[in-house]
Amino acid sequence: MRLAKTIIVCICIIVTLAACGKNIPAIDPQLLQSKSSVLFITGPAFPEASKNKLNGALVNWRDTNHIAFEWMSDTSELSEQQWNKIKSVSYDYIVVAGHSLIESILPTAQQITSRKWIMLDDQPVQEATEVQSDHIMLKQVPQARLHAEWDVWVRQQLVSGRTIEWVTQSTKPIPSDWAPSEEAEYITLTDAEGWYPQFQFQARQHGANWIVTYVTLDQSVMNRLKNLSIPIVNMAATGIEQQWDAILSGLFDMMQNKSWKPGSQPYADSEVKIVKNL
Repeated sequence: MRLAKTIIVCICIIVTLAACGKNIPAIDPQLLQSKSSVLFITGPAFPEASKNKLNGALVNWRDTNHIAFEWMSDTSELSEQQWNKIKSVSYDYIVVAGHSLIESILPTAQQITSRKWIMLDDQPVQEATEVQSDHIMLKQVPQARLHAEWDVWVRQQLVSGRTIEWVTQSTKPIPSDWAPSEEAEYITLTDAEGWYPQFQFQARQHGANWIVTYVTLDQSVMNRLKNLSIPIVNMAATGIEQQWDAILSGLFDMMQNKSWKPGSQPYADSEVKIVKNL
């Protein structure tokens, strides 16, 4: 009798385990292979608000889509230990945010072809950096975007008859649609010897309404321009604000869809805001 009860109990346990086993979902091999890992590298100047957005996105990616992440924050330059970790850990994507970090990391990143690198510049560029490597994506704000942002204001001045005195250098000519060659006397090159007295004379002679600086000038030069008591627009100080909601959304879609697109490319309009000095 006791033996019969023991046999019945064993049978019940076996049946129960078999039933439970049917309810345990098997891991989909394709889902397992689709999981991604990402390393973010940001500098000391990375804004606090952007840190909060980034942290929230990374945690959400991990919790809802099983995307593993690490974050090297407040990094001025990668140490040997950090480089060794990058080489030893099989990150699917490494995201570098900030102009100075990109300048220091890009040369070595070009040699580490086993990782996909995403470089997010935070400064407008005079000339876009060309990246040919299949494992590097570099996003920047090209001059064409800056030109488009300023074009409306410049044309408003020209149409209304306001006079602009342009200040630049020979290496960075004023766009011809803003200052045609026949108006060369309205353009001053600061790398020409003794340029300031002539500029001072012609600005007063032309009755200039605006002085527009198209290149970055020393503060001492800017002070001399301010002494002329003519309003100054410093186009060279044009900045950008990265819109991290849009940037992170784009990165997430890229990782999920595996739509890797290497090379140099402009930000989408939604990913950056141009900040003009007006």
